[in-house]
Formats: sequence, structure tokens, C-alpha cells
Amino acid sequence: MRGKISQRQQDSFNWLMLLTGLAAFLVAPFFLESYQQNTLILVAFYAFTATAWNIVCGFLGALSLGHTVYLGLGGYISTLLLMHANLSPWIGMFVGASVTCLVGLGVGFLCFRLRGPYFALTSIAFAEIVRIWVENNEFFFGIDIMGSMGLLLEQTGFQASAFEFQGKLAYYGVIMVFLVIAILISFYISRNKMGYYLVAIRTDPDAAESLGIPLLKYKLIAMGISVFLISFAGTFYAQYFRYIGPTRVFGRDLSVQIALPALVGGQGTVLGPLFGAILLVPLTELLSQHLGGTVPGLHLFVYGIMMMLVVFFMPNGIHGYVMRFFNWAQDALTGGKREERT
Repeated sequence: MRGKISQRQQDSFNWLMLLTGLAAFLVAPFFLESYQQNTLILVAFYAFTATAWNIVCGFLGALSLGHTVYLGLGGYISTLLLMHANLSPWIGMFVGASVTCLVGLGVGFLCFRLRGPYFALTSIAFAEIVRIWVENNEFFFGIDIMGSMGLLLEQTGFQASAFEFQGKLAYYGVIMVFLVIAILISFYISRNKMGYYLVAIRTDPDAAESLGIPLLKYKLIAMGISVFLISFAGTFYAQYFRYIGPTRVFGRDLSVQIALPALVGGQGTVLGPLFGAILLVPLTELLSQHLGGTVPGLHLFVYGIMMMLVVFFMPNGIHGYVMRFFNWAQDALTGGKREERT
């Protein structure tokens, strides 16, 4: 006879599946070639940035298409500190995150007081202003920022203290730690009072304010956490590629790539950005490898069509479908029936 499975057992099974998948991700790189390891690093990288983006744009519902500016600022600050002050990126990334957080709070303080699409428009405009300024200036308060050429990092002999490793496994370990921390923070917010407040603000700001929820306070907290986290991605980007330039890290292309995993995976969910990155990044690499050399731009066209189909048929992302699969797997393995919620 099939027994009923409680909600607690169901949640425990889902976490078990998640931990099993995480363990597989940790072990997989040891059996893969360099190119495949690079793909996994990019999956973790975009999952991390999308998770950080999701705190503001998913939980709070404030659309930002210029979040890349905070990634770029964090990367530039830590890189400049390394080049001109010989400060380790492990320390510089916290300096960069602190400065970036102050900038993000300033932008949020000015824009969150307004209603409508002002935050989204300001985020795009701010990123474009920073990109254009950096591309056309060689110095900032006497510090050489190299303008449009960007900053090229020299080899240091693979010193871990300088955030430089031989091979890709160490970089993969670092970005996985970043990702796990971001997911845990996102999970804590979703289960905490703050998460409920953010959802209330996203659903109906006027009703939330009438209930005594300080809108600006919680918007700024979400903004601060989001930009603080995503600035770490800028440091990782600079150290992994040994280069950081304004066209890429302040550009609109990267902003879209940051947002897409959360939008496709499930905006406002804890694991949606991770699911989206697992789907999109390998798909991008596969299409680029097999179609990129056939007809210029063909892989981007096919990618765009597939994204349109996903958005049309799964407007809430793939998160719900993945969780249904977990539930189906639980029923199949245990022979049980989930407990119905009343």
C-alpha cells in the first residue's frame, strides 16, 4: 500500500537531490577536458551572477538591465589595487565590493523613491555612462585605467595569494564557493521576514506600505546585498581571464547574460538562476561550436528562437518543471504519495 509523504519529507528529498547534484558538479571536472571544465566554470559564474541579480530583480521585482556596472566596478577596483598597490585580490575584492555597495545604495536611494520604470531606465543609463567614460579616459585621479584598452594582468607564477592558479580546477572551486554562498544567502532571505516583505513590495507596494513595511529600507537592503555579491564576480572575471575591459564588463551584452538565467530558470526562486545557467550556458557553447562557423550569427539566431519558445511556453521559467521532476522521482523511488496541502 502506498504511504503518504509529508511536506517535510518532500523538502528533505528535494535537498538531497540538490546536494547530490552539487556533489556531481564538484566531482565532474576531474573527469573532463579543459574546454569542458571551462564550460562548467561559466555555468557556475553565470549562476552566481544571476542569483545576485535575482535578489533585487526577482524577489523585489525591480528590473535592472545595468547590473553589469557593479560587476565591472568590483573587478576594476580589485585589479587596480593589485596593479598599483600590490594588494591581493582576495582583499581587494572586499574593498571593491564595499565601494560598489555604496554606489549601488546611492543609485537605489535616488531611484527607489520614484514609481514606474525609472529604476530600469536609470540602470541602463548608468551602465552606459560608466562604459563611455571609462572607454574615453586614460586616468582617474591620477590612476592609469588604460581607457578602452582595458587592464591586462601579467602572470605572477601561479601564486594563490594573487588569485592566480595553474589549471582550471582551482578557479572552478572558487566560483563554486561563491555560488553556494549566494544560494544560501538567497535561501535565507526567502525564508526570512525580509523575503516576505520583498514579495509583498513586489506584489503591491501600496498595500505593503499601508501594513507598515518601510519600502525604501528593504529595497536598499536588497540592493546592497545584490551589488555586494555581484562585485565579487568582477574580481573573478578579471583574475580568470587575466583581463578586464570596459566594453565587456560595462556592456549591455553581459547585462542580458546575467539576467537570462534567472528569467529562464525562474525569477524570484532560490534555485531558478542555477537551473537557468545549467540550461543556457552549455546550449550557448554547443550552438557556437557547431553553428558559429557555418553561417555568421546563425548560432545566435537559433539561440534567440529557443529562448522565445521557452519564454512563450514557460513564462514562469523552468523551476516549476524541475521541482515537479524531483517530486516524480521521489514518488517513483519511495512508492509514496505526496501529502496534499489544505
